[in-house]
Amino acid sequence: MVSLQNVHVGGDVNVYVDGLPESKPEVRDHFREGKRLQEAERHREAIDEFLKAFASAEDDRQRSALHILIGNSFADLSELEEAEGHYRQALAAAEQVQDKLALGAALSNLGLVFRRRGDLEAAEEHHKKALAIDEEIGNRLGQAQDLGNLGLVYGCRGGLEKAEEHLKRALDIQQEIGDRLGEAQALGNLGNVYFQRGELEKAEEHHQKALAIHEEIGNRLGQANALGNLGNVYHRRGELEKAEEHHKKALAIHEEIGNKLGQANQLGNLGVICRDRGDLEKAEEHHRKALAIDEEIGNKLGQATHLGNLGVVQALRGEMDSAQHYFGRALAIDEDIGNRLGQAGHLGNLGNVYGGQGDLGKAEDYHKRALAINQEIGNKLGQAIQLGNLGNVYAEGGDVDRAEQHYREALALFDDIGARLEASQIRHNMEELRKPTP
Repeated sequence: MVSLQNVHVGGDVNVYVDGLPESKPEVRDHFREGKRLQEAERHREAIDEFLKAFASAEDDRQRSALHILIGNSFADLSELEEAEGHYRQALAAAEQVQDKLALGAALSNLGLVFRRRGDLEAAEEHHKKALAIDEEIGNRLGQAQDLGNLGLVYGCRGGLEKAEEHLKRALDIQQEIGDRLGEAQALGNLGNVYFQRGELEKAEEHHQKALAIHEEIGNRLGQANALGNLGNVYHRRGELEKAEEHHKKALAIHEEIGNKLGQANQLGNLGVICRDRGDLEKAEEHHRKALAIDEEIGNKLGQATHLGNLGVVQALRGEMDSAQHYFGRALAIDEDIGNRLGQAGHLGNLGNVYGGQGDLGKAEDYHKRALAINQEIGNKLGQAIQLGNLGNVYAEGGDVDRAEQHYREALALFDDIGARLEASQIRHNMEELRKPTP
């Protein structure tokens, strides 16, 4: 079965303050206190302070900046509807006074909301508009954020080469201008690209660098995301205890700061660990909790992942009709939002269901479709999984030579990327293949 773990992809939220630091005391003092609270991840209190500042705001520039700040706190609380409302009001206020810096920030942050919801087309459109504005006015920080966010959109679609290109361009700018937070986010997002390719050593290196920066600057959210991403790397290597430790640390931070998206991600990851240990009841409990959170906040990408993972649990129980139902729902969401990586995983899982039901022709077709997508997007891990799945199909059908060929190709990839757990399973399958029939 394919393991569909949540990988955190963090976006760069644009922060725009216009003249707020130099405004009259009734605005400035509440703004400063709001920023202090926001940086401490105390977002409810921060919103209250920003609203007090808003009540005394002098013009649309200040109102636009405050709407963006309020929207950012709602986004960090995973309350996307509220965040979108404030970003749209920021956009309207900025258009009134033709404040291009605010326009770029509001457009970019709206793009983040759309990506979190799984509307990748709208996300790309908004980030491209923001990038055009930031290039026009020479806003280097904004350009880096826009490039990074575009990279995330391409990564969600499975365009890993394009994602890497944009994230590297963003990283170059952030290092050039000394943006430590942006540098850490870009390193983490590049780590996720390498994870999706199965380049685990490179992924770990980037996540460790990101974690070090987040710890240095005291960014709790960034620390949680880096810990969760490292947990995914260790899990992929088969180091389940180390993975669980990192996911639990990440979950504790997300609960502490009230980040629902992060909570859903880590519950999903812990569910996969429970499943790999054979505790299917606990795994299902975690995945259902994660699904409920992502449904609440409107995160379609997460919903598809959790549905897929629930399907895996049902398949392991032998409840194939139920598994097929979950995989079908997950596939429909990922097709709707254009998530190629997710589509490949669900197709592979459906292939396993059909194989389990004895329909080897249909199983082969689904695994080949999944393999083709993984080859197209350059996902080595996915390629190895589907080669192994095809080997299983051919072994079941009695075509030993073809099965062994696919197992060898899968094993070479798993060994290359350091996926010890999967490599061990393939070696076991190959040993079973060579055993004489009783």
